Amino acid sequence: MRKVWSEPLLHFLLLGLGLFALYGLVAPEGTADREIVVTDDIVAMLAKRHALVWQRPPTGPELDGLIEAHIREEILYREGVAAGLDRDDPVIRRRVVQKIEVLGEERGAQAAPDEAELQTWLQNNAARYARPPLLSYQQVMFDPVRHGSGLEAAFKAALARLKAGADPGRLGDSSLLPVREAGVPLDRLEREYGEDFAAALAALPVGSWEGPIRSGFGVHIVRVDSRTEGEAATLAEVRAAVERDWENDRRKTASEAWYQQLRSEYTIRVEAELSGRGTSGGE
Repeated sequence: MRKVWSEPLLHFLLLGLGLFALYGLVAPEGTADREIVVTDDIVAMLAKRHALVWQRPPTGPELDGLIEAHIREEILYREGVAAGLDRDDPVIRRRVVQKIEVLGEERGAQAAPDEAELQTWLQNNAARYARPPLLSYQQVMFDPVRHGSGLEAAFKAALARLKAGADPGRLGDSSLLPVREAGVPLDRLEREYGEDFAAALAALPVGSWEGPIRSGFGVHIVRVDSRTEGEAATLAEVRAAVERDWENDRRKTASEAWYQQLRSEYTIRVEAELSGRGTSGGE
């Protein structure tokens, strides 16, 4: 009998049984739900995913394989969660947060906005949808690098000739920039030349050559030939954008309200030392 108890294999088996029994005692009840129900909705979802990928419905054997793969995934997922493998994993945490945020957004779901709601939104955000001013102008551009210390003299000479009626196409440095443009939206000038250039043109008097006006391309002499002030957009003109922005705002508002409600149900303590932050504390 003593020889039997000294066998290493017996020790290993007893140790395994002991660990199994210990896990049964300390593991929380309901560690992994042991019932898996494959409903018609799940089968329809599996078939739809297959059709989206392969552009055809699955065959019978393929559907059986999809169902078996779903069962396998569900079993392994439940066991993984029961074992705590979902904890402290930043990828899983981020994915769960994204999904719960979507649920929070959908809590505020409601019927499509009516005409009055969209009109009110447009009025409260009129600047976002307003048509920008339109400018027609002519320009002469000088490259500061090319002219160096002679830039100011060249610039003044060209400005004098322009005011005397010279053709702007024959002055300045050659470039791909247009000499004349008509009906250009001010926001396009901001994108192409920069905000400072666009702001300067918006403030220039109409009908006279003015400068220097700087952009990322160089130094310009500009004459604004006409300026049409921006106008508020009508709902008919920007309906699609207003509906999209209204819906985005609704989702954000619903999500934030839900989060604040959830946060109020938690006791939060910040116990870390916030050195160098100026203040510290907690809730």
